[in-house]
Amino acid sequence: MSQAQAQSVVTNQPAAERGTSAYDPQRHDALIAERRAGRLTSAQALRQLKDWLAAATLADAARQRVASDAIAVAVDDGQFAEAVALGRQFPPGQLRDYALGPLAVAARRTKDLILQGETVAAWRARQPAAREPRIHEAFWRLDSGDIPAAQALYRELAQPAPTETADRLALLELRGALARAGGDTLQAMSAYAEASTLGPDRSDLRRETDFLLADSGAESTAFEDAEAAERAKPGSFSALALSTLQQRALGQRLRWAIKERDERLGPSRVVALDRVLVDQETALSRLDTAAAAAPPADAPQWHAVRVRLLSDRLLALVERGRPAEAIALYGTLHAAGTELPPYGLSAAARAFAQERRSVDAVPLYEAAIAKAGPTLQMPAESHFGLVYAYQDTGRFEDAEALLKRIEEATPAYLRLAPEARRPNSQYTDVNGMRGLLALYGDNPALAQQRFSTLTGEAPLNPGYAYGAGLTERLREHPEAAVARFEAQAADAPFDISARAGHVEALMDAGEFAQARQRAESLEADAGDDAEVRNLARKRRAITGPQLEVEAGASTGGGALANREWRVDSRLSSGLIDDQWRVFYDQSLGRGDTSIGDANRARAGLGLRWESGRWLAEGALQRSNGGPYRTSVAGRVDYRAGDAWRLSATYDGDSKELPWKAKATGVGAREAGASVGYVVNESRRFDLGWKQMDFSDGNLRRGLDFTWQERWISTPRFQLETRLGVDASRSRTQDVAYFSPSSDASAQLAVRAQWLNWKSDERQFFQAVEVSGGGYRQAGFGTGPLWSVRYEHRWNLGPRMTLRYGVSFSSHPYDGVRERQRGVFLNLSMPLQ
Repeated sequence: MSQAQAQSVVTNQPAAERGTSAYDPQRHDALIAERRAGRLTSAQALRQLKDWLAAATLADAARQRVASDAIAVAVDDGQFAEAVALGRQFPPGQLRDYALGPLAVAARRTKDLILQGETVAAWRARQPAAREPRIHEAFWRLDSGDIPAAQALYRELAQPAPTETADRLALLELRGALARAGGDTLQAMSAYAEASTLGPDRSDLRRETDFLLADSGAESTAFEDAEAAERAKPGSFSALALSTLQQRALGQRLRWAIKERDERLGPSRVVALDRVLVDQETALSRLDTAAAAAPPADAPQWHAVRVRLLSDRLLALVERGRPAEAIALYGTLHAAGTELPPYGLSAAARAFAQERRSVDAVPLYEAAIAKAGPTLQMPAESHFGLVYAYQDTGRFEDAEALLKRIEEATPAYLRLAPEARRPNSQYTDVNGMRGLLALYGDNPALAQQRFSTLTGEAPLNPGYAYGAGLTERLREHPEAAVARFEAQAADAPFDISARAGHVEALMDAGEFAQARQRAESLEADAGDDAEVRNLARKRRAITGPQLEVEAGASTGGGALANREWRVDSRLSSGLIDDQWRVFYDQSLGRGDTSIGDANRARAGLGLRWESGRWLAEGALQRSNGGPYRTSVAGRVDYRAGDAWRLSATYDGDSKELPWKAKATGVGAREAGASVGYVVNESRRFDLGWKQMDFSDGNLRRGLDFTWQERWISTPRFQLETRLGVDASRSRTQDVAYFSPSSDASAQLAVRAQWLNWKSDERQFFQAVEVSGGGYRQAGFGTGPLWSVRYEHRWNLGPRMTLRYGVSFSSHPYDGVRERQRGVFLNLSMPLQ
């Protein structure tokens, strides 16, 4: 059969049948000729060659030739992993000379140093004086890390300068690789550019140039050049190379988009991020389609590119303010057993932290840091995130230990800088974190000292100013906090944290209209920011509808009631026009006494007004009986600065009416006034006056003084005392209910509270309060009194708290000691 006849046989044979044809040297010749002429694709040719290799009857010489051609075709098509797989099946010693160069290239591309070395050794043994195998030996030594040996070989090969185009090309490529290994990007690009000019048909040189561009920080340009080259000459870049460059380009665009977002306000700040997210979807679709058609040997490389692209998408979703979607994506990857790179794990951890799931964020941050190892320079964002995640999960000791390590690793001045004593910006961040950690760890006094020092040294540092304002808030100085944030608004008008802190300080100060305006402005400017989203959630809880319930029951008393229970509840509307609330009050109770039983049911509808320093409310009430069945109640509070608190109250049908008075048809009106002096969250003094005017003509007036002091405040434990002194007088004693002519008491209470569980804003505390003192009643002398109270307290989110517990007490009445046992429950929860 002639050559032309063989070509006709192969060409006219259906593609489905070519793989079943028996091997014949002439068929082999025709196949190679067709492939060179472009009438047969590399993939079709490679498939036929592999089918022949699978035939058990193939002779050794023929098998050697088929394997050599298969490797050469695979490398020419960019299927390096396929070529390496064939090289493993047919070692270099079994291949023809022309296949050794392509196999060395494939082994180099796939970083298979062992196969690369074996191929170069076999090649050098066959052609010891040839220049090409020595060039590939230089590449192998370079890839093995023996740069001096590679440089020595290059110098040897470059003298004298080769005249053959192929040798000149190979030396230029080697020069570029050596320059690249030495970090000389410009020299490397110059070598590759010269080589590309010398060999314009060498697609691999174009690939090297574009990957070098990507390595030097021009990922987007590299991908654009590669796409242009592929359009101009299909096959210049493999699908894997294009997907790799596209992933890197999208990663660079993501970093640019994040910087652009941080420098802008309004909807335009996330336009670039949204484009990246759309392009990531397109890239994933393109990658999955190409990977499905790729040879199985390339699967690990396709998987690596896909994992990096999905990790970039995780980060993009978090930065765009879509943490729930990021968590869903991470869940899918985790379920599939995908191993994410450190930055992907860190992005997933940030998503969990933003969704207030720090318990899930901690192991991801830890895994990211461990996986990065020494390549992650401390302090990185993952270290900062882990400190706060430890704090939010109640692992205070771990947070402190990690912060100390960060402080030790962060000098005040940069170690490597163009000039001496250049300040280290991360040092200021770490100092600010130390103050914030003290604040979040319930040690505001220490935080205030630290931020006072820091703001004195760097008054324009926005982080320090924010910490100082937040400290004033948590020290119960709302007006000082507002002043701090207003000053910062002038110095840093676009700082998101400062603007969010300003809104919270305004709400603390009762300036709800201004808080709403600033919050809406902030949400319009940066609604995607995690801090802004968290602020919006808090503001909804504070300004929205609210339900409050106080319930209690006791038994064992005789002077007041043998058994009693009471439930007081209030349902409030959300803020109307930033200052009004409508509320509904209900009080239900029952007391069993020695002179009869009494029931109380009272409902009230009222209006509350809050504006700045003022709070006022009034209600119209209706009860189930008594002389004051229909009544009014009111209250006025005034905050005279951060220290002084003034209050006046009136209730036309007192809920504090003794049960025996209620049982005999007596009612009472109650009025009171108080003045409080607030030093900070740890110290407060209160003086109050109260009067109950009974319908039977009796009048009871009393004064009381309270001093509260917190002595120990740590993240896990708090100890405080309350000293109370009171005295009262009653006009009439000849009544059915307890009404001493005069009495007084002094009591010291010690309360210990410890944290048992914490998960972000959710906390569980246990507390024990023990009090003791003396009670003096006119005509009966003085006797001791004491009480023990045990409670659980749950903080379940913004403005939602649940408290319940039991109490035991002893108190003398009319000279008779009574012991009471009681239970209580308090609930406060937002309704949106």
